Amino acid sequence: MKPHRPNPLWVAFCVTWLGCAGGEPEGSGAPVSGGGTWMGEELSAGCEPGDGGTPGADTVRVTSHLRFHTLVGVAERPEDMSARPPHVLVQDGGTFTRIDGTATDGGYQFAGVPQGTYYLRTGNAYVLTDARHVELGSNHVGRVDTVFTGTSATPMQLTLSNLAPWVFMWDSQNFSSLEVISGQVELAGEVYLHEEPQDGQTAVTASTAETWNHLNTVPVFEAAKGDALYVNQLGAMDAGTLPDGGAVVSRTVVRSTQTAPFDFTADGTTPLQVSGVMQSVPTQELALEWRLSEYTSRATQMHPAATLNKPVLYIEAGPHRPEHGTVGASGLLLRLELPARAAFNFTRRLAYGNPFPATWAQVGSAAYHLGHREMLPDGSGRMQSISIENMATRDLVTNLFASPLSPRLTPPRGLAIDGLDANVQRQVGATSPVISWLPPERGTPTGYRLALFRYVDDQGFVMAEFDGYFYVPGSTTQVRLPPGTLRPASIYKLRVLAMEITGQDLKGRPFQTLGGLPQSYATAVSSFFTTP
Repeated sequence: MKPHRPNPLWVAFCVTWLGCAGGEPEGSGAPVSGGGTWMGEELSAGCEPGDGGTPGADTVRVTSHLRFHTLVGVAERPEDMSARPPHVLVQDGGTFTRIDGTATDGGYQFAGVPQGTYYLRTGNAYVLTDARHVELGSNHVGRVDTVFTGTSATPMQLTLSNLAPWVFMWDSQNFSSLEVISGQVELAGEVYLHEEPQDGQTAVTASTAETWNHLNTVPVFEAAKGDALYVNQLGAMDAGTLPDGGAVVSRTVVRSTQTAPFDFTADGTTPLQVSGVMQSVPTQELALEWRLSEYTSRATQMHPAATLNKPVLYIEAGPHRPEHGTVGASGLLLRLELPARAAFNFTRRLAYGNPFPATWAQVGSAAYHLGHREMLPDGSGRMQSISIENMATRDLVTNLFASPLSPRLTPPRGLAIDGLDANVQRQVGATSPVISWLPPERGTPTGYRLALFRYVDDQGFVMAEFDGYFYVPGSTTQVRLPPGTLRPASIYKLRVLAMEITGQDLKGRPFQTLGGLPQSYATAVSSFFTTP
């Protein structure tokens, strides 16, 4: 039985979006100008959120529209926020005043919000903004009339032939696996085989398999609307040798098949039946120069006690070109992992398989993962390890590899809690401390994301529970946590992620602009701190 192990691609880059709509519909020479209808829905003319009226001087309007990136443009539909209505927090020194909104047609209206910066809370995220109209919607791929079920996973029954000879999972790179991706509805995920084929087998007949949709809940598939799946087999490919003579192995698509359109509604019990004859896929090449020493020399900027883990490179493909606004439900084309603590220049030509149409986008990602090991401040003497993707860059393949790879953005510096070094363990005394930092040495952040993690003991196993995000514009380098954010008698760690993203608008459209290309990230992490 194969362990239930998420593909690192989903962990690292799941749900990232790419800027504005526009460009040309696939298969057409005519530009998409917006307007009109598709599948009975209005198409947006551009990237601005739908007009919700002009707020008054002391009024803030909040809307949320789901944006569906289709073959012919971007369709929009309003999102119901009533289950988790947003609210506003206005700061005055160390105190905060909460303002609740009034539901209006298409959103919420907040009266009595003075000019200047305020906190907008939605779910477990806070947005620091001074905008009078904030659009909270998110991006999606596929038909605007897609219906999503209530389950994130579905059982599968597989009948696949003509596989490349199967390799059982003996190490982290050299093994076979299956993934499913749809170009019509939002679904992408790895297939988990409870009874894995033996080494050398070229067929799979599995009645006990499952897949998880890493992007959403499982959508309803409708044959009449062309909904289908790609089934990809991933395997190892020789990528040459290391400076010490060791072998380098990459993972890529080696075989693929596309199903005919089908009907299926996931209920968590009824299996999705998939059959097909796998086919060899075309291969492509790229030239790579990766200057790893420029990452390792900056490791201690993440934390003075940082340790070097592994550099990892990805290439992924999505069913919509970036000029349509998003890469979308992405399929892995290449994954290259180099040894821990690698600090050499890695120059190579890499080959990878690509089963998708030429109109699908190809995006590359280069990241160096770092770690941090620290003793828990609970008197137990236990050490706690964390792994962090610290410095990463993501761009179109043609742009990312056009020049040597090195960090475009480095970590925030001088991380502090109430003016004291956050890299030293201590107990914070304030119920509403100020988190501050300095801009990175390299790069110009368009925004920051502060994340809080609370560490809890679950029957002897220490787990990090996510306790909230703060999205902050790039011009701001401090945040006061609202009272109640930190729980009493708790152990915390915080991370500040610097983001440099083309077209990012954290004040007006904080979530719809998280994926512009190119984009770079770098993280600073605190030591543990406790609350009284």
